[in-house]
Amino acid sequence: MEIEEIFKSFNDRLLDKHKRLKTEVTKEKLSALGEFFMSRHLTDEEMESFLPKGIAAVDGSNNSYGGADPNIIHFLRACYIPDMKREMVEEVRILSPLVDVEVSPKSELSKLEVIAAKKGLLKYDSKALLMDGGLIRYIADAEDEYKELLQLVKERGTLFMGVIEDMKSRSVAKKLGIDGFDRELFFGKLAPGEAFFLYDEFNLKKESAISTIYLRPGNDPMAISIDFPTFSVDKRELITNLVRTLTPDMSRGIPFILDIVDKYAKVTDKDMQYFIKKYISEDVKRLYLDEARQKRWM
Repeated sequence: MEIEEIFKSFNDRLLDKHKRLKTEVTKEKLSALGEFFMSRHLTDEEMESFLPKGIAAVDGSNNSYGGADPNIIHFLRACYIPDMKREMVEEVRILSPLVDVEVSPKSELSKLEVIAAKKGLLKYDSKALLMDGGLIRYIADAEDEYKELLQLVKERGTLFMGVIEDMKSRSVAKKLGIDGFDRELFFGKLAPGEAFFLYDEFNLKKESAISTIYLRPGNDPMAISIDFPTFSVDKRELITNLVRTLTPDMSRGIPFILDIVDKYAKVTDKDMQYFIKKYISEDVKRLYLDEARQKRWM
């Protein structure tokens, strides 16, 4: 087959799948698994209730420098942003098979994010805290630290959630017997501002005490999902309304505060080159980190 035919065939197969799902997955079927509701923008007065403690966000990033294992160094950074005025809380770590017992950078980054969240919450006592991504990974990678964070959230009365842009969940799809991801089912299914709360009994995360809401916060037809502790289920509408309020209608559908913390946390290739040049001796670089190829996955 010609290149054009290959790509067109690929495109047509996925379009057919999307059309089939659009027809098969009706709101009537979804209503048996949860409840639809309309979110709203919080009023100025309601938003002021989050002051002076504020609304915080946490994100993490990793970049690496070197060749193939073990000749590689990973730099991890997690940031807690309390607002645009006060100093952020930053946690950093270097990992390398050259000096460390083998540890997954992704797992270690999850742990750093939770540590940053705990330290930030202790320092600033934020009224709400948004994590960039789902909460389930913290249970897998940093269970003890996550439990401590949840306890702190309860004690401080913090509105706590994880906002997921690129959903990989299958709770709804699996219950409907569909081979696919939840993001496929909700694409274009929700009206702007509309949300769907998945009953906990159908949530694959229920054993981890995590509840989930699917939301289309603006004009973009792609839905996002929001994880939050099941003990906060009575605050689900407030959580949803806050996320919608923080998300510009014409954006890709993510609260602007998460875009801000992403910029602070991101470790660029330029950053890595600067750190290596400034802090790593030429002999160490030549001996252990030769064939400098940078790999980025976050």
